Amino acid sequence: IDLKTRTLYLPIWEDMTGELYDLLGGHETGHALYTPEEGWHSAIVSGQDAKGKDIVRKAFKSVLNVVEDARIEKLIKRKYPGLPRSFAAGYKNLWDRDFFGVKKLKDLSSLNLVDRINLYCKCGAFVVVPFNDEERALLREVENTETWEEVIELSNRLFDKMKESRESQLNNLEDLMRQIIEENQEATESDEDM
Repeated sequence: IDLKTRTLYLPIWEDMTGELYDLLGGHETGHALYTPEEGWHSAIVSGQDAKGKDIVRKAFKSVLNVVEDARIEKLIKRKYPGLPRSFAAGYKNLWDRDFFGVKKLKDLSSLNLVDRINLYCKCGAFVVVPFNDEERALLREVENTETWEEVIELSNRLFDKMKESRESQLNNLEDLMRQIIEENQEATESDEDM
């Protein structure tokens, strides 16, 4: 969707079922009705470069999109009660096509939290997506968003949590490498003492 003009662009794919077309149309109509153009723009832009071009926060945009997709899909299905069936069948069709690119994974817990939330919100009716208790609480918050302001607030928290997790993983990796180096040095020193 072009949020400024509220123009919908829908793909035409081979073997496109009516349910899949309804899903895509319903999803984009949800954005047209509920996603604010100016709010979206200001949320994803962190400033301008030397040439006056907007600097887009791409990682945050991905998080924001997942939370907003969950909200607008809930709202559009509420507005048009016939859509839930089409959404379920359409997402099943996308899952079967491996649209999300995750069917070959042996363990979906290897996906980051936001990707698992996205997968659950779209395919959770027929795919088991693992969450721990803390993550499940965040998932429930995503499912319960009603306003754009809630989307922004929750997206910021999820983004911060993901950054902390990445930093923690990096620190753990650095600690592991340091430990391996120290153990190798100790082994070398003990070999030299013999």
